[in-house]
Amino acid sequence: MPTIHAYVDASGYYAKANLKGKVVTFQLTAAAVQRLAGVGLSDGSPLPGKLLLALIQSGDAFTGAAALADDPNQVSLPFSDGELDSDGLLPRCEETGGHIDLHLVVLDDGMGGGKKRARLLALEPRHVLRKQTALSVPVAVLSWRSLEHLVVSGKIPGEAKAVVSLRRWFSHQLASAWDEWAKQRGARQQGLILDSSDELTLG
Repeated sequence: MPTIHAYVDASGYYAKANLKGKVVTFQLTAAAVQRLAGVGLSDGSPLPGKLLLALIQSGDAFTGAAALADDPNQVSLPFSDGELDSDGLLPRCEETGGHIDLHLVVLDDGMGGGKKRARLLALEPRHVLRKQTALSVPVAVLSWRSLEHLVVSGKIPGEAKAVVSLRRWFSHQLASAWDEWAKQRGARQQGLILDSSDELTLG
């Protein structure tokens, strides 16, 4: 299960998750941290995978190029609980199959015909194709609305595999995971019975 951690310099929080057998770190926005605190999660808390996926979908949890850097605490992550993308929901690079630092990239064929190709690409493939790149947008800043705006405005071809993949990703109703978590947490709290004889006396 993913976990939440505070940066050593107290500058913010990040989440760790198991993705394809490796530890991946996700930076968390201030809005994400506030929302997690609102449901009782803080530094060191296990983070339900669906909540992290919902944060990724909303752009409040995102990865950078260094997300797979060697981590001395990697062995401490409980891989036995399964990986974050066990259902195959996350968008992936069309070249490498990876999920890290993805961009929706529009490529110009350079032939002057105005034909465009849209692809989902990680850092290395983007670097190789940089001279053909007409537009590159981080997936973390995209939403269903902004994606459709790019299609309607003619910036990207609506039938491209990358666009179909992103529409499928945005169609998952992951925001409901917050309501599910709140209900489960509420049920657990209601089921907790305290014996008054065990209460501490403050004096």
